Amino acid sequence: MPFSLADLVAPSFESRFFDLDRLDVGQARLTPDEQARVARKATPMLRQRQAASFHAVRTTLAPLLGRSPGDIPIAIAAGGKPVLADGRLHFNMSHSDGIGLLAWGATEIGVDVEALIARPRDALARRILAEGEWARWASIAEERRSAWLTRAWTRKEAALKAAGTGLRVPPSAIDVGGGDGEGEDRTLHVARRTWWCVDLRDAVPDGYRAAVCVALAGG
Repeated sequence: MPFSLADLVAPSFESRFFDLDRLDVGQARLTPDEQARVARKATPMLRQRQAASFHAVRTTLAPLLGRSPGDIPIAIAAGGKPVLADGRLHFNMSHSDGIGLLAWGATEIGVDVEALIARPRDALARRILAEGEWARWASIAEERRSAWLTRAWTRKEAALKAAGTGLRVPPSAIDVGGGDGEGEDRTLHVARRTWWCVDLRDAVPDGYRAAVCVALAGG
């Protein structure tokens, strides 16, 4: 098995996928702000998915923190990223269509799950890819482009969410190797910090790709 920098310094994390359309939210313990955000969604399906996302976070973190789901102290950081107000644990949630992905660990973390990009056109790739990745794009076979570009996007989105910058930093500013090397870990430098990023492969639903980025100690 190839030696990896991650064998030495990558912090541990856990992750879990959710079917947001099937998750029972009838007993969800949401805050008034969360309830308001759910109510603003335009359709019953979107309201279900938003409520399920909040519910998944609270019910997963509650036993880890020794608290009831309704008592989890979630705050919003300056960049808009949800965090635990007491800093005891770090988490991040992503969803695409009805699939949700939650990851948590001891250091800052970001995740992204995305349905395969249906139309991986050049114009979209040009907005997502860094210069070196864009140069590689022309050599990617047509039948591989959807998965390749989706992998690139999930890596970048996970890194930006981990750093708390969101899309204030354009995805084209980060080189993640495009969609090459599926499942390989890599180190990235975003927002003056060093992050460990890896594609998730276990339990990823068919037709989706996912990635996680975690802060390296001292990075």
